[in-house]
Amino acid sequence: MALKYPNKRKRRGYWKSYERAEIKNYLLVWNTVLSLINPEDIPFRFAKRGRKPTLSPEECVAMAALHVYFDLRFRETEFLVALLTGKHLDHSNCVRWFGKLTVEYIDLLVFQVHQQILEEVSDQGDYIADASNLTCDRLRAVEQQGITIFEHLTWKMHLLVMYLCNAGLLSIVSIHPTAGRANDNPVLHQHLLQEHRLIAGRRCHADKAYFGKANITKCRKLGLRPNMVPKEQQYSDALLKRYIRNQYDNEARKKNRGLVEGVFGGFQTETDMRIRCREPHHRDVCTALMGLKHNIRTYLRAKALMIFWYFAPTPLRTKST
Repeated sequence: MALKYPNKRKRRGYWKSYERAEIKNYLLVWNTVLSLINPEDIPFRFAKRGRKPTLSPEECVAMAALHVYFDLRFRETEFLVALLTGKHLDHSNCVRWFGKLTVEYIDLLVFQVHQQILEEVSDQGDYIADASNLTCDRLRAVEQQGITIFEHLTWKMHLLVMYLCNAGLLSIVSIHPTAGRANDNPVLHQHLLQEHRLIAGRRCHADKAYFGKANITKCRKLGLRPNMVPKEQQYSDALLKRYIRNQYDNEARKKNRGLVEGVFGGFQTETDMRIRCREPHHRDVCTALMGLKHNIRTYLRAKALMIFWYFAPTPLRTKST
């Protein structure tokens, strides 16, 4: 049985706007990233002494964003930067400037792009929290039943997403990477739910992994309506019992179930949910930049979609006989 999503016309004109968005245009993506960067927010500064770097701080940030956006190797990034700027930056320096970025700064960029998306589509929806594992290209030795086997290291991407039902788009509000198979529950109230980023009165949907007193209390404190799937067990806590009895809306959960998989599905199609980084900090930066990649694509699609809607012909009304 097909799910009844909140809107039934979200695909009208979608593929025309998708093609016009030119999300694979190198120069367009480069210029879009540069336009979103505030020099004062960049987490590193150039030294006043010595030889000046080849790229400006804004171009270094854009270089890192394009590296993840197009899923390049650093030698390919070196060629692309020379093509776009006419400046040569060795791939070893690309790695160095890539490592200068911080997760907090990229998360700020993700939210700033989210604000631009809201201005374009003039739409606000509910929030959805979810997480997914990423596979690293490094192996670790694990002992199982006296036998040493090798398995891939894993990383995790935690997201808070807003579903824009009128436009049929998903915009990331906050992103936070963690190492390995980290628990989802504490990440929501410790990192993803930030007061200045949220719109009061909206629901916050999440699966059983996020159900808990801390997350429910944090949502209510920030003016959100928590709608987290309760676990199938008996609870003695009065707050949880009242939440399950009076506030949890299973029908609303069904309407929004699986929507966030659109974000992870895009990553799965292009990168197979894999990252190529050796250093843990680089893995964090790469994971956060994947969230920025999604929001930039959504922003370009939102702009093309608004143009399509604005110039779409109005159907003629016929007089009833």
